[in-house]
Amino acid sequence: MNSKSSIAAVKKTFTIAEWLPHYKLRWLRFDIIAALSVWALLVPQGIAYSSIAGVPAQYGLYAALGSLIGYALFGTSGQVVTGPSAAIAAVSASVVTLWASAGSSEWIAYTATLGVSAGVIYVVLGVLKMGWISHFLSGAVLGGFVFGFGFGLIVDQMPKILGISKADGSYFDVLVGVVTDIGDTSMPTLAVGAVSILLLLAFRRFLPRLPRTIVIVIVGIVLSDLLNFENHGVAIVGEIPDGLPTFLGPDLPPVPLSEVVLGSLAIIFIGYSESLAAAKEEGKKYDYEIDASQEMVGQGMANVGSGLLGGYAVGGSLSKTTVADTAGQKTQLASLITAGLLLLTILLLTGFFTTLPQAVLGAVVIDAGISLIKFREFRFYRLSDRDFAAFVATALAVFFIGVLAGVVAGVTLALLLLIVSSSRTPTRQMAFARADNAYVRVDHYPEAELVPGILVVAICGPLFFADADSFRSSVSRLVKATQPHSVVVDFTAVVTMDVDGMAALLQLAGDLRGRNIRVFLVNVGKNHLELMRRTSALDQFGADAIHRTVRQAVACAQTAAKKSGEDSQPS
Repeated sequence: MNSKSSIAAVKKTFTIAEWLPHYKLRWLRFDIIAALSVWALLVPQGIAYSSIAGVPAQYGLYAALGSLIGYALFGTSGQVVTGPSAAIAAVSASVVTLWASAGSSEWIAYTATLGVSAGVIYVVLGVLKMGWISHFLSGAVLGGFVFGFGFGLIVDQMPKILGISKADGSYFDVLVGVVTDIGDTSMPTLAVGAVSILLLLAFRRFLPRLPRTIVIVIVGIVLSDLLNFENHGVAIVGEIPDGLPTFLGPDLPPVPLSEVVLGSLAIIFIGYSESLAAAKEEGKKYDYEIDASQEMVGQGMANVGSGLLGGYAVGGSLSKTTVADTAGQKTQLASLITAGLLLLTILLLTGFFTTLPQAVLGAVVIDAGISLIKFREFRFYRLSDRDFAAFVATALAVFFIGVLAGVVAGVTLALLLLIVSSSRTPTRQMAFARADNAYVRVDHYPEAELVPGILVVAICGPLFFADADSFRSSVSRLVKATQPHSVVVDFTAVVTMDVDGMAALLQLAGDLRGRNIRVFLVNVGKNHLELMRRTSALDQFGADAIHRTVRQAVACAQTAAKKSGEDSQPS
C-alpha cells in the first residue's frame, strides 16, 4: 500500500482528519449555537437516564462526554449527536441485573464494561464491513420495541412522580406496584411531578424550539431552593460529585464471555438502527453518503469513550440530532464544543443540581417516553398481518416480561420473519402477452395466452434449502392442474441456488420424466450452471434443455412435441 492510499485509509477511519482541514470559519457560529442547544438537552437527559441505567447521576454526564468525543472523531455524519439513550440505558440495566445487585459498585463497573464491550464489537463489525446487517433488522420488530418501551418508560417513572417506592420486575410489575401503593402518594411530590409534565407537554405543543428540559430543570431547582421541597417530603437528586472522570479499565463480570457478547449485541440491536436512521436522514438532507460500516466504527468508539469514563452504553439519537440540525449544526466540531461545555458542567456546575427534585427528572423521562409512542406507526403496521403480529408481540414482551426479553423476542422474531420470507419464494405461472410480445405473469396479466401443452413457470427469488420443497410442491400442483407435456422453468430472478435447491430441481425433473414430461431451463446464471456441472446435474438435464429465453425454450418444447407426435399449438 503506497503512502497516498494509507493516508486515504486513515482519513476514512479517523474521519475528523477528512473534514477538519476543510472547515469554514463561517460555520463556527452555527456549530456553537447547536452545541449550546444540545448541551441544554443532554445535561438533564444524561442525569435522568442514569436512573434508568441504575447508576448515579454523574455517570450520565460521563457517558455524554465520552460518546460525543468518540463519535466526533470517527463518525460519518456532520449532524448526528450520540449520547445517553433511554432505550439503551434500559437494555443496559436489564443485562447488568443478571450480573450484579442494583446500587452496588459491581453494578457501576459492569455497566461501564458493557459499554466498552458493545463499542469493541461495534468497531469489529465495522472493520469487517458488516454494516449491511442493518438491512436485516425488521422495522416492525424495532417499532414494536420502541412502542412498548415508550409505555413502559412512563410507567417506570410513575413512582417518582407519586413519591412512592418502586416495585422490582417488569414494567407490568411496576404498574401493579403503583396501583397497590397509590394510597401512599406524597401530594407535594405529585404536585411537582404533575406540573413538570404539564409544562413539558405545553412547551412541546406551543414552543417546540424551546429547550424545554433544561428550562424545567432550572425552574425545578430554583423552586426547590426557594420552597425547600426536601423538607416537604419531595426527594431530590442529592450531591453529585464534581471533578474529572477517571479512566476505567474493563472489569469483566464473573460470567462466560458469551454472556457479555450477547448483552453487547442487545445494545447494538437497539442502538444501531436509530443511529443509522439518524445518519441517513441527515445525509439525505445534505446530500452526502453514509458509510454504514464506518458508522458502526463511529458508534463503537462513542461507546468505548463512554465506558472508559465510567458511563453506560449510548447511541445516536434522532431527537438530539433534530435539535442540532434545527440549530444549524454544520460539523462534528459542535459535538466537541458540547463536550467542552459538559466538562465545565462536571467541574463547576454539578452542585447546582443537588436540589433538583427526582419528580422533575421523572417528568423529563416521561416526556422522552411520550415521544417514543407513535400511533402512526401502530396504524401503519396494521396494514400487514405479519408485521403487525411482530410489532405487537415485541411490544407486549417488553412491557409484560422485560426489556431484555423484548430484545430477545425482537431478534428472534426478526430472524423468523427473515426465514419465513426467504422460504416462500413464489413460483408464478407465465403466459404470452401478444400486445407486449413477451411472457408475463398470469396473475398480473389474466388476458395473456397460456401455451397449450406447455407449463411456463418463473422462480421469483432464491432457490435454496429453506424453500426448495415449497418450489417443488408449487410446480407439482401446477402440473397436476394443467397436464402439460413440457415444463419451462425461468431462472431469471434466481440470484441464489444451493445444493438443496439443486436437489429439489433434480427430484422434480426426475418425477416429471417418469410421467413423460420434459423439463427446460431458461436463463440459468453462470454460477448456477457451474453448480449444475459440478454436481453432474447438467448431464441429467442435457445441454439442449438449457436456453437463454423463454421463447426459445417454448419453441424447442413445441418442436420436441411435434417429433413425438404430441399436440401443440405455436404461440
